[in-house]
Amino acid sequence: MRTVMPIVMLTMLAPIAALAQAPADAGPDAGGFFMSLYTDHRAAAPGDILFVVVSESAIASQSASRTNARASNAEVGPGTGWLDFIPGMSFGGKLSASASGGSQRRNTLSTRIAATVTGITPAGTLIIEGERSVRVNHDLQTVRLVGEVRPEDVRPDNTVLSQHIANAAIDYNGPDPGKPGKRVGIITRVLGWLF
Repeated sequence: MRTVMPIVMLTMLAPIAALAQAPADAGPDAGGFFMSLYTDHRAAAPGDILFVVVSESAIASQSASRTNARASNAEVGPGTGWLDFIPGMSFGGKLSASASGGSQRRNTLSTRIAATVTGITPAGTLIIEGERSVRVNHDLQTVRLVGEVRPEDVRPDNTVLSQHIANAAIDYNGPDPGKPGKRVGIITRVLGWLF
């Protein structure tokens, strides 16, 4: 029992000694397999990766109305003298027209994209850039994101909400749901154009 206890103690202290011998400027995983449980894993330097939770919604509506109305009346008295056969008469007219129209468009984008820290501004914000492409059957969907994030807005799980990105530019390219597919038959296209 006495000989087993020192061996167990040496086995437990070996990883700590290896970490103590690592250089001070080495990264958090310089000790090899062992890593501190208290290390901050949030992106903070160029080359680090963070995850952006994109949840954007845009609603645009437009309406217009126009009304035109016009009325006219005229009256002619009866004839006199040798024109007494002309009776008195009057006429009137009224014209009205109205038109109205409206349109509403709503776009919603929800996704999660990995972005890389490409630089740090003099104010200390992180410049991030990321792109994600997904092809489903013959449709290619691409999301590209560029912006700036404050380090304090990066959550402990290394994610940031798209609402917290300054100067954000989010581009989405994909199929338009309002247009028919590319493989619609020619007869269907002609019938859709005629009717």
